[in-house]
Amino acid sequence: MYIAKKEKSNYYFGLIGQNMLYSLIGGSFFTYFLTDIALFPAIAVSVMLVVMKVWDGVNDPIVGSFVDKHSFKNGEKLRPFLKYTPLPVGIFTVLMFIVFSTQESLLWLRISYFVIMYICWDLSYTFQDVAIWGITACVSPDSSERDRFVQWARTFGSISYGIFSAGIPMALEMVVNATGSTWKLMTIVFALIFGLGGSMMSLRCYQAQERIRVNVNDQQESLRESFALLFKNKMMLLVTAANLCGALGFGANLVTYFFKYKIPADFLGNGEGIWGMIGALGLTTIYYAITSAPGFIGMMLADKMKQWFHGYKNVLIFMQICNIVTRTIAFFIGFEGNKLWLSMLIVGIGCIPNGATSIAQTSIFCDSIDYMEYKTGKRTEGVTFSIQTSFTKISSGITAGLAALTLHLLHYHAIDAEGVVYIGTQSQAFESWIWPLVMLTPAIASVLFIIPLLFLKYTPEERHKVEEALKERRAVAETESN
Repeated sequence: MYIAKKEKSNYYFGLIGQNMLYSLIGGSFFTYFLTDIALFPAIAVSVMLVVMKVWDGVNDPIVGSFVDKHSFKNGEKLRPFLKYTPLPVGIFTVLMFIVFSTQESLLWLRISYFVIMYICWDLSYTFQDVAIWGITACVSPDSSERDRFVQWARTFGSISYGIFSAGIPMALEMVVNATGSTWKLMTIVFALIFGLGGSMMSLRCYQAQERIRVNVNDQQESLRESFALLFKNKMMLLVTAANLCGALGFGANLVTYFFKYKIPADFLGNGEGIWGMIGALGLTTIYYAITSAPGFIGMMLADKMKQWFHGYKNVLIFMQICNIVTRTIAFFIGFEGNKLWLSMLIVGIGCIPNGATSIAQTSIFCDSIDYMEYKTGKRTEGVTFSIQTSFTKISSGITAGLAALTLHLLHYHAIDAEGVVYIGTQSQAFESWIWPLVMLTPAIASVLFIIPLLFLKYTPEERHKVEEALKERRAVAETESN
């Protein structure tokens, strides 16, 4: 065993901090903030999100290639970034959530400010995220120990992201309703607490050790060669393609709008006491708690499912089938009255295995790095995990961008978050399509997700063969160096 318990606990705690911060930006609340708090037009939100994610697509592989080609004086190429990036990430997070005006005459100034802040945030966040996940391939030369480390890292990351992405918006709404403060002011307060605070917690990831090192002189010499190696990594490309297909399930980002305009305010009771402070964001939190919390079981069973289904590829396919079946059933059950509770419960049952998604994907990415070293003698943690982070952000951008574009096509008009919301205030198109979009677009995306995985051929037997060959090769190299 290579990884000490204290090293693990520090790294996992840091991941919780990073996900606390990212929950403000990676979830559906970010779209809601832009449309209903900052009051950007839906079509402008759609364009902004797409443009910013194009920047992500260009920026992440360049950052990853830079990380792969350079090392610090101590021989490390990933770990120092975990020390120097958290502060700028936290500062730019806060600056992004400043709404200095909602006047239409200042729309282009507001858009320009927001895009600039996002670009600065994204660049600093990319360096941190590439290092955080790239180091999972370097903490141990033992793939079994690495798998367990990755499983718990993804478990802590996923759980904390789920809790904060659902809980922070609900808490924000309840504080606004309880205190009478403005949404704009309280959003800044929450950005300081969870954005800047979370980034400072993420410093603890610096305690993880970088045990597998390859001399950068033996690594690729140019950005062109980095991309050449990247496009030889078939495993990484297929999983990335699957994730892009999954991004078409944009209905997940419309849940808050569904609750705001389709569900009566007295759905949880007479609206008195604590229930009176729960609105659309709070109902969204309850929805995610019911539909996503069961995924914790899947996280705990990730290793078992890998054995049951003979590899993580088949686990990913099984997850998508569960999502397709349960969402289709929930759609036909409907949402009128108490039927909504049953529909949410059924979707939650289908999400049980989905909790292991990030664990399975990260394990496949780590395997792909080993396989590329086996074939080429070069390890590409930086560029490989930059692609993962890049397409995670691009996928979320596609999802959010399609959701915002759909709102525009449905003739959605935001009611100021400070005002009163009434059922039936949206267009007929919105009224007719919002439920099918929320329930069925993720199911359609799951069908598409499966297709690239059918071409992924990497068996547990081949994985063992690669690991043993690399152990022998590294032992010979270490003997020669001594």
